[in-house]
Amino acid sequence: MAVLARRAFLLAAVALCASLPRAACAAHAASVLKAVEEGAIDAPPEKVWAILSDFAHADWLPGVARVEAEGDNTPDKAIRRLFMADGGVVTETLTRWDAEKRMVGVHRERDDVKRLPAVNVTTIATLRPAEGGKTVVEWKARFYRGFPNPNPPPELNDDVAIAAVTALLKANIAALKAKATP
Repeated sequence: MAVLARRAFLLAAVALCASLPRAACAAHAASVLKAVEEGAIDAPPEKVWAILSDFAHADWLPGVARVEAEGDNTPDKAIRRLFMADGGVVTETLTRWDAEKRMVGVHRERDDVKRLPAVNVTTIATLRPAEGGKTVVEWKARFYRGFPNPNPPPELNDDVAIAAVTALLKANIAALKAKATP
């Protein structure tokens, strides 16, 4: 249902932009933002994959106190609710799960822009073997700033969103490393 609502919104936005002068939409629309982080983990890919790929047991993620999940590891059906230590709840949907490529994709459905000043956050984490039995994790994110309209307040602008998502990716990699190499 959420996917259909997003598509309807995007179609409405495209129709609106089509009716306006080209410069009006291009100058004021929030752009897709990206962040990429990479880190080495001193553990074999199989061990790191066992942690990363278990969508329902993500209590190792930074700030997560408890996880409730449904749908196994089935993309677009698996949903988890991350109950944060600060009392908030983040809802995520599994979008990709590929054991052969050791790749997991997650879409952050609901969060508070006070916690993460970005919206529509989709991440993909990929593992690859490295020399000496180690693992390299690459964590990518695509997202929008937390304020979709023109002239965002300073705390919800592009730079703040990029910095916050980059910090989240770095924290996720550090937490995965800590879990895999106790």
